[in-house]
Amino acid sequence: MIIAIETATEVCSTALIHNESVLCERSVREKNIHSERLLILIDEVLKSSQIEKTKLDAVAVSIGPGSFTGLRIGLSAAKGLAMALHIPIIAVPSLDGIAESFRLSGKSQHGSTFCAMIDAKREEAFFAFYTVSQNDISRLGDYSITQKSEIMTAAAQQNAIVLQPDVSAVSIGQLAGRRQKEFSVEDFSYLEPLYLRDFVATMPKKKV
Repeated sequence: MIIAIETATEVCSTALIHNESVLCERSVREKNIHSERLLILIDEVLKSSQIEKTKLDAVAVSIGPGSFTGLRIGLSAAKGLAMALHIPIIAVPSLDGIAESFRLSGKSQHGSTFCAMIDAKREEAFFAFYTVSQNDISRLGDYSITQKSEIMTAAAQQNAIVLQPDVSAVSIGQLAGRRQKEFSVEDFSYLEPLYLRDFVATMPKKKV
């Protein structure tokens, strides 16, 4: 039984996965709401499924890249649950989660090339290319960040699909169950989000 958490983007979501079946999911799309809603969503999923926390085998969390603040909130919640229940964290790359969402959408043909992207502001995006089959995804290169225009050019050259589904806790949980050995982190004391670039603080605009 895996509780999955996704907070890398504007979508804050959680899902309960058991043997690749989705028992329950909850999500909300709203900026700067993750800290207020995540624990509530987790509680709703468990109560709706009538599953006790002690029945959980692992916590899957979207580890990045993505929103600096969102990733911190998600990982903090995952660490809290894992520590309290003495279970591992399964740290799933967010871009892999998007590629899995595309696979689950059923819009891919066997061997489709897909470009997963997450907005990184400043006309940039985090991205990675994947081969997507009916049963799995396979990353073709590194997780990177560059100008969106360059990504679109590269995608066109590779005839890659760029239509982006939402990354969701369901896709994070499905990948976690399928690749638990690859992504599982038993000692998560020093686990940090995958950022790909340093945080740059900006001054709030003055009200006129």
